[in-house]
Amino acid sequence: MATKEKEREERGLIDYGIIYLSGAIGEAKAEEVCKQIIEFNIKGSINQVQMVINSPGGPCTAGFSIIDIMEWSSIPIYTTGIGMIASMGLLIFMTGEKGHRVVTPRTSILSHRFSAMNFGNHSQLIAGRREEDMLHERILNHYMTYSGIKDRNELEAYLLRDVDTWLTTEEAIRMGIVDVVEPIRKKH
Repeated sequence: MATKEKEREERGLIDYGIIYLSGAIGEAKAEEVCKQIIEFNIKGSINQVQMVINSPGGPCTAGFSIIDIMEWSSIPIYTTGIGMIASMGLLIFMTGEKGHRVVTPRTSILSHRFSAMNFGNHSQLIAGRREEDMLHERILNHYMTYSGIKDRNELEAYLLRDVDTWLTTEEAIRMGIVDVVEPIRKKH
């Protein structure tokens, strides 16, 4: 019963052009999000997609598959960060339509270098290192494309340091990662 209820709830969001991306981003979740974006483009029944993100991130390959489909989409994708947008979750958030990347005031924002672990024989380790270097370049290029920081050294000094970089919403706006902080609506 709970599964059918969840499916109906998710179907309802899809009907309104909303994708809710929550939790760790693995291959299965990335596939689901990519299929939803493709479906929106095929149907052509909406003018924009609203992607709500609350994610600590996940493997770069999964995240970049979502980013590739977001960039491919002919329908603009607006992003809203709630709870936490961290690591690959932040890169996906940043890919949203410029001017429409919104966070709530209490959103935790984390930027950092990716981490990896390789094992194998010597030649496999060398090949793995090459992929890690290429991945680091992809991440740098992504930040330089979707943030206000266009200098590699500045980017590595502020957002891709050797330690986690937690940002306030104001810092994220100043660095061009976030466009708008949604104001708190006080209840009377």
